Amino acid sequence: MKVLGIDLSVIIIALITAYIGYQFNHTSKKREAFLKELTNSYNEVYSSMFEQLLLIMETEGKTKKLEQIESFMDEYSSKDSKIRFIASTILLEYFYKLRVIYKKYKNENNRSNEKELMDQIKGLFVMIENEYWDAHDIIYENHKQFVSDTFNNPIFVVLGSLFRIVYHLSVFLFWISAVILYFTIAHLIVPLEWVPKWWNIYYGLLLLGMTTTVFAIMMMFKEMVMKKNRRESKVVKNFKITLKKLFRR
Repeated sequence: MKVLGIDLSVIIIALITAYIGYQFNHTSKKREAFLKELTNSYNEVYSSMFEQLLLIMETEGKTKKLEQIESFMDEYSSKDSKIRFIASTILLEYFYKLRVIYKKYKNENNRSNEKELMDQIKGLFVMIENEYWDAHDIIYENHKQFVSDTFNNPIFVVLGSLFRIVYHLSVFLFWISAVILYFTIAHLIVPLEWVPKWWNIYYGLLLLGMTTTVFAIMMMFKEMVMKKNRRESKVVKNFKITLKKLFRR
């Protein structure tokens, strides 16, 4: 079947290629903007706020702790506060709630209001700690890879680059096979003239299965070959702590 003298299959392939290119370019631009905003949040507010909250949490004396909380709240409640750089809406909303609780404590200094303030500060510390480390991991994700590529054997660097190309190719083939399966299913519902007569759902599923297998294998190799600058997950940490406790018994 032809449209304006051009084979329909060629048009479909061109459209799919253009769509993939657009999505890749759009995603790259969005990621670039995201990293810029995240870096700004990390430098302007997450880092300093985390350090101050960590100091508050490590302080044992109640009087000294309350003085530090007062200093913290005064800084981040002023007109020149950099609290606006907090990206998380939930975290920002939580801080505004903390500010209300702090004002209530200042107006009426009693045990109940003091405890509520302390609990809210603890909650803010946990949220800021997670936000701080998540931002750090994302911004410096490729730090170890760049260091490794700089000091590693050039041959291994080239092989690593080739592996990354093959990995991205496996991702591309996986999505292409998913698109082919989609049109294969559509062909069963409404016959498409440009689909070969010998092609059927079994071939579509087989193709998707093969590309999925290759993609899964490449994912495993990616975790082993590509170096990511990430913290140890809490699940792994808790598992190690549990094992240590078991062996100590």
